[in-house]
Amino acid sequence: MRVRLVKQQTFSRRSVLRGIAGGVVAAPSLGRTNGNWNEVGDRDKRTDTETMAKQSESTAEPPLVTVMTRNLYVGVDPRRLLLQSAEEEMGTVVADLLADIERSRFDARAEAIADDIAEARPDLVGLQEVTLLRLQLPGDYVSDAGRTNASEYYLDFLGLVQSALAERGLTYGVVSSVTNTDVELPADLDAGLADVRLTDRDVVLARQGLVTHNPRRHTYDATVTIPFPDGVEFPLVRGYCGIDVEVDDTEFTFVNTHLDSTSASTQLDQARELVVDLTALDRPVVLVGDFNSPADGSETVTYDLLTQFFVDAYAEREPDSAGYTCCQHPTLRRTRSMLSKRLDLVLLRDVGPVVDVDRVGLHSADRVSTTVDGETRRLWASDHAGVVATVRVDPSGTVPRPSGRERTLSSSRTSTARYSNESANETGANGVNRTESTGGETTDVAVPGFGFLAAAIALAAIAVEAVRRRNAE
Repeated sequence: MRVRLVKQQTFSRRSVLRGIAGGVVAAPSLGRTNGNWNEVGDRDKRTDTETMAKQSESTAEPPLVTVMTRNLYVGVDPRRLLLQSAEEEMGTVVADLLADIERSRFDARAEAIADDIAEARPDLVGLQEVTLLRLQLPGDYVSDAGRTNASEYYLDFLGLVQSALAERGLTYGVVSSVTNTDVELPADLDAGLADVRLTDRDVVLARQGLVTHNPRRHTYDATVTIPFPDGVEFPLVRGYCGIDVEVDDTEFTFVNTHLDSTSASTQLDQARELVVDLTALDRPVVLVGDFNSPADGSETVTYDLLTQFFVDAYAEREPDSAGYTCCQHPTLRRTRSMLSKRLDLVLLRDVGPVVDVDRVGLHSADRVSTTVDGETRRLWASDHAGVVATVRVDPSGTVPRPSGRERTLSSSRTSTARYSNESANETGANGVNRTESTGGETTDVAVPGFGFLAAAIALAAIAVEAVRRRNAE
């Protein structure tokens, strides 16, 4: 199998693994992580801040801001690893997953994602599942399980996206990021037993010329612990990243997140942490991400909780459209779209009105042609469609209000759920284990009854914690 990871360079998996000590397949991202965004590169003259300022002055209207959210998709269904039997060798399973990631051809998919960004020209982009793969050969997992020390770059999703954007004459830099799960596991490869390190990140990209400062990141207290047959346990870590943005003397905060998909209770606790932090800000907020909670309430109640405090831009602008964004088949090869739920959202607080909203990467014609296992294939750019929204940042004007009654907020309690083969087999359609939050334990419940009760419990806990915070101040 041959995998093109960098333009005009072709590498075979076997040759790369044999020569890993001598080189890097996909270079690390060139993006910056500080807040001095004005110092980076040349300005994009088609959509720079000066143009937006002139438009705003001529119309005497608040500035327009366009944002995008896109889950890049790691390229495999990770439940294969979670569902491995005791008889299966972990090294074999991990090697198979690595091969599946290669077959998903992110080098080609990054081109399609860059095309979508080039067409939409968003000011800010929230990316999820921004995968970084690193290898160590020979590996030391057997002697030092749980250690994450593989350092040879093998595949960097962020670097490939930024390179594809640069080829289109666009400069988008990293202004904020958060590292989520960082796990290293053994893989039985052609070259021998290696360690494969997968680092999951959420990233905020900003177009050149946008004034940004004060990057922020947070790791949620609520996590899911994954026990493996060899006794090693790994936490599935999630978090959010954000940046303060200034357009025409108007400031707002842009935040990007990816909530848990394996435990309903953990997902809800993460959402509570997020809401507490963001509603405490004294400025408008634009929140984007993959929330893993269908907007129709069919699987978890997280969406209902979030829309008590934020306006759903898509629902505001397209109230009669289902707006599905997930999920294509894990191989990305099906011709017919399989999108059947809306998980990817642009949420607003004290921002609006919503001028336009659209989805990208949802039509069969949007697929990219590439070579997989020696055959020409057409792949979806991701298992998720993206969402693009244009809004006016008008905190002093008339803005859409959340669907529910405004409530005082609290921080979430710390909770840790455990994931097992049994719970994996009881997950919902998007992999969410339908469990009620019980202070760290998980209890199977029917979703309809759980919905109202869980939302009530979460909101009550939020109010109690808000009182505690005020008293502490």
